[in-house]
Amino acid sequence: MATLSKNIRNIALAGHSATGKTILADAFLLNTGVINRLGSVQEGSTASDYTQEEIDRQISLRASLIHVYQKDVKLNILDTPGYMDFSGELKAVAHVADAALMTVDATSGIAIGTELAWDAAAQRAIPVFIAVTMLDKEHTHFNEIVKSLQERWGDRIFPTQFPINEGPAFSAVIDILKKKLLRFNEKGTYQEEEIPAEHQSHVEDLYQKMVELVAESDDTLLEKYFEAGELSEEEISKGLKSAIAGRLLYPLFCVSSQRNVGVTRLMEILAELAPAPDYKPEVEGVKPGTKDKLIRKISDSEPASIYVYKSVYEQHIGEMSYFKVMSGTFKPGADLKNVQTNVHERFGAVYSMIGKQRVELVEIHAGDIGTAVKLKETHTCNTLCDPRSPIEYPAIIFPEPVIRVAVEASAKGDDEKIGVGLAQICAEDPSFRYVVDPELKQTIVSGQGETHLDVNLKKIEQRYNIHIKQIEPRIPYRETIRKSAEGHYRHKKQSGGAGQFGEVYLRIEPKERGEGIEFVSELVGMNVDRSFVPSVEKGVNQATIEGPLSGSKVIDIRVAFYDGKQHPVDSKDIAFQIAGRGAFKDAFENADPILLEPIYEIEVKIPEEYMGDVMGDISSRRGKVLGMDSDGHSQIIRASVPLANLYKYANTLRSISQGRGIFRQKFSNYEYVPRDIQEKIVAEYRHEKEES
Repeated sequence: MATLSKNIRNIALAGHSATGKTILADAFLLNTGVINRLGSVQEGSTASDYTQEEIDRQISLRASLIHVYQKDVKLNILDTPGYMDFSGELKAVAHVADAALMTVDATSGIAIGTELAWDAAAQRAIPVFIAVTMLDKEHTHFNEIVKSLQERWGDRIFPTQFPINEGPAFSAVIDILKKKLLRFNEKGTYQEEEIPAEHQSHVEDLYQKMVELVAESDDTLLEKYFEAGELSEEEISKGLKSAIAGRLLYPLFCVSSQRNVGVTRLMEILAELAPAPDYKPEVEGVKPGTKDKLIRKISDSEPASIYVYKSVYEQHIGEMSYFKVMSGTFKPGADLKNVQTNVHERFGAVYSMIGKQRVELVEIHAGDIGTAVKLKETHTCNTLCDPRSPIEYPAIIFPEPVIRVAVEASAKGDDEKIGVGLAQICAEDPSFRYVVDPELKQTIVSGQGETHLDVNLKKIEQRYNIHIKQIEPRIPYRETIRKSAEGHYRHKKQSGGAGQFGEVYLRIEPKERGEGIEFVSELVGMNVDRSFVPSVEKGVNQATIEGPLSGSKVIDIRVAFYDGKQHPVDSKDIAFQIAGRGAFKDAFENADPILLEPIYEIEVKIPEEYMGDVMGDISSRRGKVLGMDSDGHSQIIRASVPLANLYKYANTLRSISQGRGIFRQKFSNYEYVPRDIQEKIVAEYRHEKEES
């Protein structure tokens, strides 16, 4: 069944982990007859969390797609993980969603995942609906949670419903839009009743507040409201939809998925009030290979173009591409060009998803979300389009990594498999990254947290039947000097056959940070033929790749080749290379050599009650606090910390802050390593060298 743009709603289901997103998605399916019983996270029977890893861990690890029909409106529900390690999935979904449904646990309220969900929607300027979930639990705090949400994000968060019997007996809500009490049965349907007398005054107050918010969203409505003192039902309905789409009002609803209370009404609201994909009629891209802007209408009449927001490898199926149709319409068998890889992809079947279940489509229209299998050269963030009308859409901005580890194969010969597997995972999940570092001689993987790395590395192990070891990454130290010195080396080899001879005198001196290695010839006279100057320079450059102290790169030194000796027969290029290396090492060791370490600037965002513990931990890591700020709700600490002391800092921060702290990091500069630490590093390096 193909659905037109005006009848599509693309909803990102987002919120903190364990706030009931996955069960709410199941409740949507239950109430539309797609499934006949509600799934269970504990039993691993939900539609959204269907991979074995999700079932084992009992958390969502990747975004999944379901769709249901509310009358003639198709609701594409994109269920996102609430665990911080998988915030890249949230970013990807927010990139293609037209609205967000944010879940908030009625017993615990705002958490870090709530803030991440709100921020993701704000960055994409998409409207937000809020569902206060689990209102059937003991110790719920509906009024307090609404108040905290309004304090955090403003009075435009508006309770369009409130429960009248929250707790284990929860079965009814008062609906401000209908001005009725809605009583739900176990099948999810509801009866409308008159509002009890004790709640009528509160309902009227809320209704008038809603009308004021609607009027404020439109100058014409505001003028009429001031003149007449009221708006018609049609004006309120139209204005409400416009205010929500413009992020001028954030409606809040009450649900219990387990008791099937409020779910059907929520679906009605999403169908009625969430914007269709063509609410903003145009989408912006660029001409491929340029920065020239192009505009496409979100319309079936435009040339076909799609954006792949997610790609995953499914066992027994292969690569699956999840995409949004940005413009046009196409059918199975269509030929679209991937503008990033310059490859034409012929589509086989096109599907709409219900978790892992595929529903085949005869065609797919502008604004809809679907999947395709076995596209040869297509990955996350790729644009595919009609080759006669090329366009490229902006890439998803994924979060920067906060944790890094080195990986290596447990068995010899498996390194190549690891390399292929890492490339596949990075194509699927750009928030996971890797680099084969020639300086450190390690493969470094990085991501959003320890679980994020573990899950992705386990995928590689399972696909290729190998075992991957995680080890602490080496630190890219630098070596330099603090005073001038001279060095000398004579290379002489005569053991049968042609001999080798070269003698070099060098002077080295420190340079300003960032100026690099400078090599100059200051030779006078004819002690050394000038043809050997490049040989000495080559030897010096070789010596700076692995410095004498720790085998790290040498930086910011001026090297002067000022004298030497040669032999008329035995002097040759290799001899002066060796002599250059030796003379450099001799000079370096006499020039007060020092190690430099990479310093990273971190920004930590935490609730105020954890400030002392976090700052104490930063100090224990040789960190320096650069400044503190507040966004009105959280404290923000900026500090500089040596990279050597940031290994798995994300885990420590979560432990200290009970999972409520987040941070980001970026390289800042290199600084001198304290002498006592330098001595340990040098001693370890020499010990390793002797053993090898």
